[in-house]
Amino acid sequence: MPAKVLGTLGLIPFFIALFSSFHLTLDTLLSNIINTNSAHLQLNYSIIILCFMAGSFWGFSANAKVQRPFLYIISVLPTLYILGALLFPSQYQFIIIGIGFAFLLPIDVYFKLLGMAPLWWLRLRIPLTLTVITILILFQFRFFIATMIGNNFG
Repeated sequence: MPAKVLGTLGLIPFFIALFSSFHLTLDTLLSNIINTNSAHLQLNYSIIILCFMAGSFWGFSANAKVQRPFLYIISVLPTLYILGALLFPSQYQFIIIGIGFAFLLPIDVYFKLLGMAPLWWLRLRIPLTLTVITILILFQFRFFIATMIGNNFG
């Protein structure tokens, strides 16, 4: 199934950012190769994927046999959430984004219950989302540790 392969491959940048945050050599390599560090990679990629998921919901809404405004509203909520989170930068930014990913799951379930998501949707989305949330929690923990010891992180 292409979605499962691509979804799993989509976790690679999350893991690269996480592992690079624990290894100065990898973080320096990120900086030298793509002019970023692990914190910026994690932040930016997380935002991209969260908004991508909102786009998936928009696609479900657009393909509905009966067009309902509520479906469009819930499909843009994740993007509005992340916009609000970015307007108020926080030392908890990775947890805040993780909460955004957690909010995706009820929307996934809702579209599945309406029969608008493919049969395999939740079998793909739940493990991917839980993996991303776990990575963001670990990343936030790493961020706090770096802050406490005065390490230059992000």
